[in-house]
Amino acid sequence: MKKPSILHLITAAKNASPFDVNMAFDAGYEKIVPYIHVALDEVAALTQDAIFSRSPSGIKEEALFFGGRDIHLALDMQKAARGAMFKPFEISTFSDPSGAFTTAAAMMAKVEAHLRLNQQNLGQQTIAIFGASGTVGSTAALIAARQGAKVKMMAHSDLVSMQRYVDNMRQRYDVQLEVVDGSNDASKKAVLQQATVALCAAPAGVRVLTLEHFAASTSLQVVADVNAVPPSGIEGVDVMANGVKVGDSKIVGFGALAIGRLKYVTQHELLKNMLTSDVPVHIDYHDAYSYACANAK
Repeated sequence: MKKPSILHLITAAKNASPFDVNMAFDAGYEKIVPYIHVALDEVAALTQDAIFSRSPSGIKEEALFFGGRDIHLALDMQKAARGAMFKPFEISTFSDPSGAFTTAAAMMAKVEAHLRLNQQNLGQQTIAIFGASGTVGSTAALIAARQGAKVKMMAHSDLVSMQRYVDNMRQRYDVQLEVVDGSNDASKKAVLQQATVALCAAPAGVRVLTLEHFAASTSLQVVADVNAVPPSGIEGVDVMANGVKVGDSKIVGFGALAIGRLKYVTQHELLKNMLTSDVPVHIDYHDAYSYACANAK
């Protein structure tokens, strides 16, 4: 008899994300089991409990999903899980903490698709990221930096704390990132006179950029905002904007729901892929970005 499919949803947070639970059910998993308040040093034992309780054929119907609110911890957990497996006892894994990997992947894929229309790519861009220390902002920074872009991590208040955070990211991921003051109108205008792309991944309902900040920019080509809660993070960018001009400028904008549609498809299909693949797959932000780029419209 065929074993029921199970997604083991592991998080260090006090609650599993209802969003992830819904996505897993919609992708076809018959059982979704959350494990909360999980510490990094507990992941290996949980993984081995999962793989040793079924035969090699039975574990093909299992997968591990790493959520939470910390992208770095989620990646560490995924690495620990993979290290606890060995053939033939190996199952698929997927890290997408707070949906950050698939959201950032979708946002960057939308930007990349627009740039390609003008024979450009991410590697040629100077990208200013607002909300840079958050889960989506940090992931977008990693994706952009790995594509060769010049990435400016905007500090909205504490430059020292942001510098410390970015130094850790640079060391851990071997990427080039620059911290820039973004705490006032003058500093925002200054950086947007250099940037070709501006991304807003600030907390929901917070207006970060106004038309006054960027309307006079001669360099800016694209802005993207993942905030779906009014007001938008970027003035003039409707949540449904899908590469439309912002106001009277030549700048094009991508809104939260346009990005969100691609994010949904990306997460849905990657979850399904773990069920249908003949071999274990291990999915993180690299894979999410690759899929989103191939399916961006």
